[in-house]
Amino acid sequence: MNSSSAVVLFLFFLFSANPFSLSATAANEPVLDTDGEELRSGAPYYIQSTIPGAGGLELAPLYTSGGWCPKIVAQSKSTNGLAVFFNPVDSTDATVHLSTDVNIRFTGFDPYCRSSNTWRVAPYSTLPGHWWIANGGEIDNPGPQTLLTRFKIEKVKVGYKLTFCPTVCESCVTLCNDIGKYNYQNQVLLGLTKGDAWPFVFVKAFKAIEQVVEKHSE
Repeated sequence: MNSSSAVVLFLFFLFSANPFSLSATAANEPVLDTDGEELRSGAPYYIQSTIPGAGGLELAPLYTSGGWCPKIVAQSKSTNGLAVFFNPVDSTDATVHLSTDVNIRFTGFDPYCRSSNTWRVAPYSTLPGHWWIANGGEIDNPGPQTLLTRFKIEKVKVGYKLTFCPTVCESCVTLCNDIGKYNYQNQVLLGLTKGDAWPFVFVKAFKAIEQVVEKHSE
């Protein structure tokens, strides 16, 4: 199956479930970092587990029949992982709000895969069994591919969760999925799941670096 067919099949799967309605109250509530300050578009953050010391996120190579690309978003073996940027899709507001579409991207560019580090839902054929969260997202060319880069942040009991539930239009129907973790090939990888989201917090990147420097200077 070529990539275009895979996208069409995915979108059929995506828009064939229950009606989705966006809560205006939730959408107006800002996402907060660990300092209690609003998440800002264009500022770097680490997405870290709510479990202290469990690490952040990074990109991990995973061999498939198509080679080593794309890379999959995975739990980092280091403390902080890679910093990310959040960019609201349909708003010029610099504040990131709950329940609204955002693009998420790691810093830098992937020279090996020659692709962006923008997150996307990879085609199911990338690895049988899961819809992985991978790099290589397209955000500058409107079309089916850009829908795969729309994620949301939702509040949970402790911290936040990430979801894939694109807001396309009020009358559209959509299949919404949480983003959870899977143990595969000695790695912890992120993929779509139903009802088993991985809770996160958001830490300012510069603050996390300062804390590491202070710890080593003691």
